[in-house]
Amino acid sequence: MSLQAIDKFERLNPEISMKVFGFDNISKVYPLRISKVKRQKEIDLMFLKNKHYCLVKNMSRLMSMQTSKHHGEIVICRRCLNHFPNEKALKKHEESYQNHDAIKIVLPEKGSIVELKNHKHSMRVPIVVYADCESFTKPIDSCQPDSDRSFTKAYQKNEPSGFCFHVKCLDKYSEPILFTKTREEENVADIFVDMLEKEIDRVWSSEVKEMIFSEDDWAKFEKARECWICQKPFEGSDDKVRDHCHFSGQFRGAAHNKCNLLFRKPKHAPVIFHNLSGYDSHLFIKNLGKTPGQIDCIPNNEEKYISFSKMLTTKTINSNTKLALLILLNLCQAVLTNL
Repeated sequence: MSLQAIDKFERLNPEISMKVFGFDNISKVYPLRISKVKRQKEIDLMFLKNKHYCLVKNMSRLMSMQTSKHHGEIVICRRCLNHFPNEKALKKHEESYQNHDAIKIVLPEKGSIVELKNHKHSMRVPIVVYADCESFTKPIDSCQPDSDRSFTKAYQKNEPSGFCFHVKCLDKYSEPILFTKTREEENVADIFVDMLEKEIDRVWSSEVKEMIFSEDDWAKFEKARECWICQKPFEGSDDKVRDHCHFSGQFRGAAHNKCNLLFRKPKHAPVIFHNLSGYDSHLFIKNLGKTPGQIDCIPNNEEKYISFSKMLTTKTINSNTKLALLILLNLCQAVLTNL
């Protein structure tokens, strides 16, 4: 019997509820199927690798070595496999989760430390684009409904009429780029994608500015004892270098030579829309494929996307440099593409 077939078994036997558990050498015992209804007779089963079941007669004995060093009997919650000293404590626990899905809390080992190692991914995204499109509805002629088939009558079509986007590079905004359709033959979607790609390429391909290093910056550099990127002390004077922003030229701080080499500007530019998944993406999504570059997406369904991105080749000296143009679906989401 499959796990899905147990649902039917419970419907045919309203006095029985069944819970199924799995076992491996890493997680040990873990829940596979939890019955949401508590009934007169509860059965616990262990699902084996050979697709057979065995009956669990005593959950306390099965879980005692995994959950507690206490040698006496303990009470086990069948939903999250937490243990309790008595039935009273278990009932109080069941009242807190009876309207929620089954979960199991797993805590890290005592004394363990979680530490960030890839400091190169912590750099602030230098370029962000805020964009929005406008459209109007155009009446269209539609065919007659067919009573023998499902039918949707289309009576109008949305056509883009203009757009505006604003490029923000670090703390500086460029002039907003605004376009409004003036002729019937103008394809606003094509123009939007073309102008957006060219503007990002122009900003991204700008020359690396020389470091602006004042006397105060020199004093901060000499005084620094830790790398500003990884927050670890310097091993020697040869390991200490000056790090600066390639867009503004501003001195950022003293850094390890290795951290400075790895701390490169991100190769992606987020483009943030409002309500793109619900409406605006339908206006120009097909036009992204008219220019060279790989397109990737994370779909929610056939019509809506969580995000989609396109690869662009910048006009820098290194022709292999790639830029990911990320189209984000709303102001609350952020997607990073690691190239």
